[in-house]
Amino acid sequence: MMTNATDKLIYRLAEAELEPLSGLVKRNGQEKYLRPKTLQVLLYLIEQRPRLVTKEELSEQVWQGMAVTDDALVQSIVEIRKAFGESSHQPRLIKTFPKTGYRFIGEVETLNGALEVEEVTSVEIEYEEVVEIERRGDGATGRQMEQARLPVSLSPRLIVSLLTLAVLLPLGGYLYRRAKPTAPSVISLPRVPGKKPVAVMYFENRANDRELDWLREGLADMLITSLSRSQRLTLLSRQQLTALLSHLGNQSAGPIKLEDGLEIARRAQAEMIILGSFVRLGDKVRIDVTLHDARTGQLQAAESLIADSPAQILTQIDLLSLKLAAHLGASLAETDAQHGLAAVMTNNLDAYRYYSLALEQSQMFQLHEAIALLEKAIALDPQFAMAHARIGYVYAVRMGQGEKARPYLEKALSLADRLSEKDKLFITAWQATAARNPTRAIEVYRDLIARYPLETEAYQRLNHVLQTQDRSEEALQVIRQGLLTDPEW
Repeated sequence: MMTNATDKLIYRLAEAELEPLSGLVKRNGQEKYLRPKTLQVLLYLIEQRPRLVTKEELSEQVWQGMAVTDDALVQSIVEIRKAFGESSHQPRLIKTFPKTGYRFIGEVETLNGALEVEEVTSVEIEYEEVVEIERRGDGATGRQMEQARLPVSLSPRLIVSLLTLAVLLPLGGYLYRRAKPTAPSVISLPRVPGKKPVAVMYFENRANDRELDWLREGLADMLITSLSRSQRLTLLSRQQLTALLSHLGNQSAGPIKLEDGLEIARRAQAEMIILGSFVRLGDKVRIDVTLHDARTGQLQAAESLIADSPAQILTQIDLLSLKLAAHLGASLAETDAQHGLAAVMTNNLDAYRYYSLALEQSQMFQLHEAIALLEKAIALDPQFAMAHARIGYVYAVRMGQGEKARPYLEKALSLADRLSEKDKLFITAWQATAARNPTRAIEVYRDLIARYPLETEAYQRLNHVLQTQDRSEEALQVIRQGLLTDPEW
């Protein structure tokens, strides 16, 4: 029997509506229910906006200490994107920070809708119970997750109690997080004799051009890659910069001001910082950079370039890198002008874009999507050695499919003139993994660490291979060694 009416909460997100109580998403006349954990992920990100939320924090808040893999969180993000019809390449609601976490970037409008309430003496609801079982028979291996929907009858009084708990528990968690002290950031560039520590900031998209917005982080990546070839420079990585911005409470897509850059440099112990911006002028793209003393903020140099088209950005970045290297006291010979970014990677900007997006997808365990993007990069530039190599990496290292990996890795090494020495070593190690030769893989990764002690991936992979060989003490030593170069690892 109908007794009364009240209002129910509705969120308008982009062109869709979300009912937080039920997890119902309405978009373009279609309805879709989010799974309970996926709904919790979305609501927590909305609650914490615009703060960047780490993967560890999301897992702790949503799964409450349950042992889950990164893939569970990634699948929740994928489900949210599908429900709201958004792409990870051009996000409107959730922005991904590879290896770090997620940030809700969309606008949230709160609406009220009439909700009719019926007088009931009991109600039957369904909940999902996730059961982890280990299958050993019928050729199946590994753990599989099974879901069972179980009907449960609850009295109205119990329902009220549960809803009260649903409100109070998150509030208690929020107050606990506010009271809990946060450890200060310890990310810093290592002090290496003869090397100058430099921090490259994300670029400002001065015209807010959505088509070129990926260059905000992409141009910083390009400069970091190019300048890292100098033996006299140490560069703050993109992942470290993202983490430092999070610690500073600056996760906006807007420009990084000089004062923010100086604070990041202070925390990272960088001596110089590079700020930049770009804007499209018709078919042309103008890129401006400034170099500042990290202690005083004083301007040391300013450079600009104009690419006649976006496709020419890669070759122009090489020239810009050489100029910046000279200002930083690194000679042109040391930056290896004959093997710049365009020569070693690709001179096709679209291919580079697909490659960059593929790396992000791979880090989020979206492996098939990563391979598809890398295939597109190869279609645009068949000589893109690292695109071939990364497909081999996904198959060999991430999927354990060595046979599929081998032709791609062999193709990459056949294009040795388009590979750096460091890349060649990595590919050789991946080849050893594809061939199931752990002894060779361990040997190559140790060589990598000896030559390039700041490469976190080498420590990570070596640690993994040693563990597969039951060499736990050596694996622990590798972790400790890696933490000396990257305390946030």
